[in-house]
Amino acid sequence: MGDSRLTLNMRCFDEFIRESGLLDPPLRNAAFTWSNMQAAPICKRLDRFLFSAEWDSFFSQSFQEALPRWTSDHSPICLETNSLKWGPTPFRFENMWLLHPEFKEKFRDWWQECLVEGWEGHKFMRKLKIVKSKLKEWNKVAFGDLRERKNLILSDLGRIDLIEQEGNLNSDLVSERNSRRRELEDVLLKEEVQWRQKSRVKWIKEGDCNSKFFHRMATGRRSRKFIKSLISERGETLSNIEVISEEIVNFFGKLYSKPEGDSWRIEGVDWVPIQEESAVWLDRPFSEEEVRMAVFHLNKEKAPGPDGFTIAVYQECWDVIKEDLMRVFSEFHTNGVINQSTNATFIAMVPKKSQTLKISDYRPISLVTSLYKIIAKVLSGRLRKVLHETISGFQGAFVEGRHILDAVLIANEVVDEKRRSGEEGVVFKIDFEKAYDHVDWGFLDHVLQRKRFSQKWRSWIRGCLSSSSFAILVNGNAKGWVKASRGLRQGDPLSPFLFTLVADVLSRLMIRAEETGLTEGFLVRRDRTRVSMLQFADDTIFFSNASLEHLQNLKIILLVFGQVSGLKINLEKSSISGINIGLELLSNLALVFDCRVSEWPLTYLGLPLGGNPKTIGFWDPVVERISRRLDGWKKTFLSLGGRITLIQSCLSHIPSYFLSLFKIPASIASKIEKMQRDFLWSGAGEGKKDHLIRWDVVSRPKELGGLGFGKTSMRNIALLGKWLWRFPRERNGLWHKVIASIYETHPNGWDANMVVRWSHRCPWKAIAQVFQDFSPFVRLVVGNGERIRFWEDLWRGNQTLCSQFADLYRVTSVKNLSVSDVLGNSYPLSWNFNFRRNLTDSEIELLQSLMLSLSSVRLSPSSADSRVWSLSSSGLFSVRSFFLALSKVSNPILFLPAKFLWSSKAPSKVKALAWVVAHGKVNTNDKLQLRRPYKSLCPQWCILCKGNGESIDHLFLHCPVTIGLWHKLFNLAGLV
Repeated sequence: MGDSRLTLNMRCFDEFIRESGLLDPPLRNAAFTWSNMQAAPICKRLDRFLFSAEWDSFFSQSFQEALPRWTSDHSPICLETNSLKWGPTPFRFENMWLLHPEFKEKFRDWWQECLVEGWEGHKFMRKLKIVKSKLKEWNKVAFGDLRERKNLILSDLGRIDLIEQEGNLNSDLVSERNSRRRELEDVLLKEEVQWRQKSRVKWIKEGDCNSKFFHRMATGRRSRKFIKSLISERGETLSNIEVISEEIVNFFGKLYSKPEGDSWRIEGVDWVPIQEESAVWLDRPFSEEEVRMAVFHLNKEKAPGPDGFTIAVYQECWDVIKEDLMRVFSEFHTNGVINQSTNATFIAMVPKKSQTLKISDYRPISLVTSLYKIIAKVLSGRLRKVLHETISGFQGAFVEGRHILDAVLIANEVVDEKRRSGEEGVVFKIDFEKAYDHVDWGFLDHVLQRKRFSQKWRSWIRGCLSSSSFAILVNGNAKGWVKASRGLRQGDPLSPFLFTLVADVLSRLMIRAEETGLTEGFLVRRDRTRVSMLQFADDTIFFSNASLEHLQNLKIILLVFGQVSGLKINLEKSSISGINIGLELLSNLALVFDCRVSEWPLTYLGLPLGGNPKTIGFWDPVVERISRRLDGWKKTFLSLGGRITLIQSCLSHIPSYFLSLFKIPASIASKIEKMQRDFLWSGAGEGKKDHLIRWDVVSRPKELGGLGFGKTSMRNIALLGKWLWRFPRERNGLWHKVIASIYETHPNGWDANMVVRWSHRCPWKAIAQVFQDFSPFVRLVVGNGERIRFWEDLWRGNQTLCSQFADLYRVTSVKNLSVSDVLGNSYPLSWNFNFRRNLTDSEIELLQSLMLSLSSVRLSPSSADSRVWSLSSSGLFSVRSFFLALSKVSNPILFLPAKFLWSSKAPSKVKALAWVVAHGKVNTNDKLQLRRPYKSLCPQWCILCKGNGESIDHLFLHCPVTIGLWHKLFNLAGLV
């Protein structure tokens, strides 16, 4: 297929699209538009429509479609602008209703009026249904059609303006105009909340006049999800929506139906069950505080399920519904039953890629009811606390204290170590076919039983699974109802933890296979730490020697596991890669699994495996994702405050994942900062804009007058520093054992050895280079004194004792003594210095000074020595504190308005403007006259008072119009 590398011309074209604010609508039925028409074709996407944001505002649901090619090597493409015809959509609670002053009282009245009999779960869902009907009626009266209301208000304001121009304005009309303007502000805010909810944008809040942005995001989402045609499992192209719906319902009916046949069980492995106390703790009664915490930790913006209610309703009306909700939990605790209406589910089909041709190109996301989501959240919160007792160290997902990057670090280090050793090895990366959807419920229950979860807990889990049913949302319309008999729902808070328990069985099988010599993983250096596989949920990768027999045994293990658990391997998406192996041998080994051969670097958990971070191409995914996030069209719809928030969002999520493990080249860091800088000062339809404030000021912390963006290189160092903090604290972690085995432990007993090999492919090299910046902020706190070196560690004052008392240190016979070795464990102190000769008079004076300075030290035999972070009051490391310390400015001057400005509840666009004003950088006429005279046609003319001398002070403080506004504001605030 096409070359995945980005050429210079491609980068330039991408930058042109971004800078011009052009949109590239989805190409719905093809991945490429050009082919060289050879037997082994090279395919690329060379043809596309690009249009402006203005076009998109008129044709917001446009998409491209590739047509059949007859003679050319290019496919014709058609731009489809017809509105997408969505079916009738289910009821969904509008979060804008919460803004109405009467909402909560109305909801309380409706809820208390409902008198329903039956099981508590049924009663609760029935109440929600009654309230739903009341809400629909109330919405027509209280809100109506927002668009119609807005147009009516604008029409009234226009009518009053015409009367004013005719000279017939009276006090009643002035009062009416003020009233209608307040109504318009209210309608605009509700409209913004409505579009934000539909857009599913989380990083920016309403109240900043970003309705157009939210509208664009919402319509874009709808356009991508719309199904116009579909290729069936039989290879037929379907275009009739009813036929498409039937095909989809049948597909999911098969997907969630357990196939006929006997159920197998696994014996002979070490299940590592949970502790008995933990099993009892899991079964305890549900408390109101536990349920309340679950409700308020759930995302209130998430799409609702068949009940139509978002979690925002529960959070806003907690005091109204809590008693009924607790009765549901009490009943569930007793009998473990969840009624079918509570467990009903919508399946939303989310495209996995831009070209969606088959049902398999969509990811099924389950939208569960709000009540079930709360139950599952409470159960998952309990389960999370005990998983570490029973889950293998090979699994990194959803276990407290383990992180996704641990697996990527281990994989890169062991692959590089294998390369360096010259030994042959293979890396086998597998993909489970519809992993969550194929989990066998009977096997899951067997796993829970063998791991000694109680009968009550198992009945709760069976209750969560057995009553589930699905309707599929096809173009917004719920189609069919499918009763499930297997599978875990993506979107159910409980599913990731249950899947982790199932996947752990594969780890146990691999451990048993290695113990019996059936397989052999990579053995790492000195401690011979064994790494045979790594898991993060369903992302699984194996490390093996190149023995044909061992690989055949691995295949048998995977087949057995698939048979008992339901998790089958998708060989088309699985791959094998070799280390120190010829291509011919590797191809033969690939035949064992009937999978493809992959070249280095691989992609594992979204990061490169076996790549070189010093190369530019290594960072292409980061640059491309940031470029997409900072698409030029967004500047058209976002205020300066919105652009600031978007840049902060990019810093938090996109590059930080890479920067947490790899050192970024200076050229890439500069490129990312340029993209952020250009986007920050961009604007709608005004060409290139002035960069009003220098980037070195913008990147400073907010308290020093910046926006807190920081330098990318400094952020990189701060993120890498977290590994150095974690290393001595996670001695039982697999990643710690691997690093310690490869590099050995530093003589200080806390850190890994900082002497690393030359290879740039091992991430620890970059991490070790951070130690010089990291170590000055670390302090050792003496407990029993057994891990702290008396002379060489920094544990007393701001210098090590070997530096303060160098003459004494030179005459000690044992340099590496611990504090407890020297001082002893009792009082008075022992003073066992082990000098190799008698001391001179000057040395005796030094010794007396040393002993006097340490006379207050008391060792605590029951307390271990610890290491604290000096930059935080808690003593715990934080990336932010390290980042701020690295970013410190020489001769810093505090930005006095910072605390008031950024903590205020003003819209972000107002805070952004105030920040620019505080720096004195607003483009008033006097500034434009100096910077861009051609833009300042009347340099002495104030746009407000039409008088002379428009400057920042005049415009915001001394202008007569501004003074009048300040007086009104002070009157409203009661300050005058």
